[in-house]
Amino acid sequence: MQDAAQAGSGQQLDAQFPAPPDYYAAFTDANLDRLAAVGAEAALEDPELKYLVPPPPPTEGTYSGFGQVWQVNGRLPTLAEQNIAQLYPDGPIDRIAELKRLNHSVVFEFLDLVDVLVRDPSQYGARVERIRDILVNIHHLVNEHRERQAKETLKSMLRQQIESKRLAAERTHAKCAELEQAVARLRADAADTRARLAAEAEQRAQPQQQQQQQQQQQEPPNSTSSAADDSRAKITQDGLAAILEAVQGLE
Repeated sequence: MQDAAQAGSGQQLDAQFPAPPDYYAAFTDANLDRLAAVGAEAALEDPELKYLVPPPPPTEGTYSGFGQVWQVNGRLPTLAEQNIAQLYPDGPIDRIAELKRLNHSVVFEFLDLVDVLVRDPSQYGARVERIRDILVNIHHLVNEHRERQAKETLKSMLRQQIESKRLAAERTHAKCAELEQAVARLRADAADTRARLAAEAEQRAQPQQQQQQQQQQQEPPNSTSSAADDSRAKITQDGLAAILEAVQGLE
């Protein structure tokens, strides 16, 4: 698909608004139905359907995108691969010392460029290329530490996240302790309130009980006791009458 994209005549991949690739016309509903019918393997032999089958992702080498060539594995290209002269020795080196030396060289080459521009401006090209090579070497040395910088940045971010979560946990525990104390105070207040209300209710009930007892003592006998007394009195009168009649009969 990359070859097909690059094969389009007059196509500008590096333009600000590049034209669509030439094979975009193959993406139609009819071709999609044909692809579903014949399958991916058979579609690779069809001049139109082959564009509808996505290529496998690259695993090595380079790939192109929007007119730029990119490394698949993200490896930093060497200075030799970029056709740049390496201005520091190979192998283990003191990168800080080399960066300082290259920085001094940039200053020296810039002063030399100013002097050349004063004496013979036509000779500025070599000095500019020299300054360019020094700057590329400095950037290359710095870029070699990008992986370590990314790791240290990730460690710093994780430390910050751990610290923020630890502080959040401490604040949560403190708030829970405050809530537990507040609940304990509310329970104690509720118990005191219940005891106070019970005592007040008992105090209000005692005068009422005494008043009821006094009222019961002052009330006359009820109708039931009066009826019983009347029945007893009637029986006594009937007995006396019978006794009188018996005495009169004896006389």
